[in-house]
Amino acid sequence: SARRPSINVSGNLKEKESVSITCSASTPCPHFPPELTWNIQQDSHIQTDETFTTQIQENITLSDTHDGYNITCSVSYPVNGGKRLNTTETVTLDVSYAPKDTSASISPSGLVSAGSWVKLSCSSRAKPPVSSFSWFRISSERPVKVSEEQLYSLNVTEGGEFYCVAVNDLGVEISSLILLEDVSGVGAHVTLKILGVLMLCSSVIIFECWFRSRFSLKPKKEKEEAVYVNRVIESQTS
Repeated sequence: SARRPSINVSGNLKEKESVSITCSASTPCPHFPPELTWNIQQDSHIQTDETFTTQIQENITLSDTHDGYNITCSVSYPVNGGKRLNTTETVTLDVSYAPKDTSASISPSGLVSAGSWVKLSCSSRAKPPVSSFSWFRISSERPVKVSEEQLYSLNVTEGGEFYCVAVNDLGVEISSLILLEDVSGVGAHVTLKILGVLMLCSSVIIFECWFRSRFSLKPKKEKEEAVYVNRVIESQTS
């Protein structure tokens, strides 16, 4: 049986790093070298050296999409009678990468009642796994950290814009903003109702103050007017 080829990956298996991948096969007869093929770029250079080895090599820049990718190299040896003897080898890339697809979600979603509690959740994929999650709230001055957990619970009355941050040893990624508004029918109704009561109470208080001041000052005013008239009469008669 033919010897299986060997696959070697040299370099740091992290995203954005360039690595060299080589597939080699022993070559008992240099005049009739085996054919090597694999499932990555087909413009790879094939060569046979003095060590009776035939190899193909390719340099690639890694990304998160290469993690779990199977590299398969096949070798085909010529044998007597024009036949060929085939065998393959496969290796799986184990690539590390910073957080990806970081997203924020809210539960329950849609309309919620005023005063209800909701839960914000942050998700992300990373290798190694995310080591820490953080939640931030947008303020007028700068973002304010409100939680260091993957889940964050809050009351809808707080409202605001939030985003989460996922971190591992290789990097950081920020989610898109999630807007929390108390826009439910119940919430709006309660708000308007409270506002209406406050306005009504204010009107009653203002009216009562005006009413009391008017009638409490009226006798005094009438008394002052009477005194003034009496004085006028007295001056005229004197």
